[in-house]
Amino acid sequence: MFNRDFFNRMDIVLIGAVFLAITFGILMIYSAGFDPAIAANKGLYKKQIIWFIMGIIFMVVMSIINYRVLGDYALYIYGFLLFILLVTTIFGRPIRGSSSWLTFGFFSIQPSEFMKLGMVILLAKYLELRERDIKNFKELLVPSLIVLIPVLIILKQPDLGTAAIFIPVLFTMLFLGGSDVSHLVSIILIAGIAFLFPMLLTYWEWSGYKGGNFIVELFVHVDVLFTVAGILLLIAITTFITHYFVNKSFLRKIYIPTAVISLGLLLSVVIQNWFKVYQKKRILVFLNPDLDPHGSGYNIIQSKVAIGSGGFFGKGFLQGTQTQLGFLPEKTSDFIFAVVAEELGFAGALLLLFILGLIIYRGIRISLDTRDKFGAMLAIGIVSILFFHVFINIGMVIGIMPVTGLPLSFFSYGGSNLFMIMMGIGILNNIKMNKSSY
Repeated sequence: MFNRDFFNRMDIVLIGAVFLAITFGILMIYSAGFDPAIAANKGLYKKQIIWFIMGIIFMVVMSIINYRVLGDYALYIYGFLLFILLVTTIFGRPIRGSSSWLTFGFFSIQPSEFMKLGMVILLAKYLELRERDIKNFKELLVPSLIVLIPVLIILKQPDLGTAAIFIPVLFTMLFLGGSDVSHLVSIILIAGIAFLFPMLLTYWEWSGYKGGNFIVELFVHVDVLFTVAGILLLIAITTFITHYFVNKSFLRKIYIPTAVISLGLLLSVVIQNWFKVYQKKRILVFLNPDLDPHGSGYNIIQSKVAIGSGGFFGKGFLQGTQTQLGFLPEKTSDFIFAVVAEELGFAGALLLLFILGLIIYRGIRISLDTRDKFGAMLAIGIVSILFFHVFINIGMVIGIMPVTGLPLSFFSYGGSNLFMIMMGIGILNNIKMNKSSY
């Protein structure tokens, strides 16, 4: 099995970059745990080394099992992971207010991390099976349900950060899988409207709005949003039925925008009641951290101070004041990039981005070189998971994205995300090794 041909077919650049990234991450976790003020962070680098070794096993296994087998059992994999996700939501161990973990003695796992891979595998299989029909709008229903079901369960835990990664991965796979761009734009507009009003309502409540503006007052109450959405939806349905019988093209210009707006408003009512207040505040605070400098805005303010103080070459390994004096929060996990930027400076941050960029590039290259649709979609789905983890986490740390608690893959402390992403790397390597077989 492990003969010379096996090693010759491996993507050595990809595997080498992954090992380099994790080693770099372990060093920075060691530095983040060097702070004498927070004893809980000490020794985490040792656990990360153990997770790394275990992750290698996962990666090797996924490199051996032919990736086409994953497609054959895609629905079973997805169903099993969905069941585990439900069990976790009901019986999981609460950590920081989120029931996202299953605990087995000294060992805990976060099933929602593995759900990302399960989702990508099933989506890739669906896009292969429906390749010729995917431009039809109705074909987007199944992919949407594949993603929406686990997202709603994860939001119930609640874990906004993990849930946030599913949506952009879905759109990336649908876009590259051949879906009609106008359909995807419509869905994006629905999502934009859905999030807009809950954020505005939260802002008005937070800023102590007292009334006086008719337009604002009209939408302050959720029941008004619901009523407006219902009226618009009725108009959209009526116009659509009329268009079906008389086939007048101008009617499309009525029922499509009214349907988009009405669905967006209906979802905004759901989000307004579903999201926790602190989650909506996090989204607002990234626009202006000074709205709550000692609460929701504290993390991002300290992170920006750490990054800005690093300069070009940094303060030196183990010498970061924000890191070592306990000012920087969640420094071994969510804000590990700020540790790199403070202690190793712009040069260190650039090295980190280069390594991650190389891994993403190799994944894209594997997708482009693969002959079969399933392999290409599976590869791009895994690359999308990694890309959006990097984009959202670093965006969060530098203040251009809301604080969501999403880890920086390969660098942040934690076994579940590392296992998941190394399994993904194993699958990518497998696709590369078998690219000429299909």
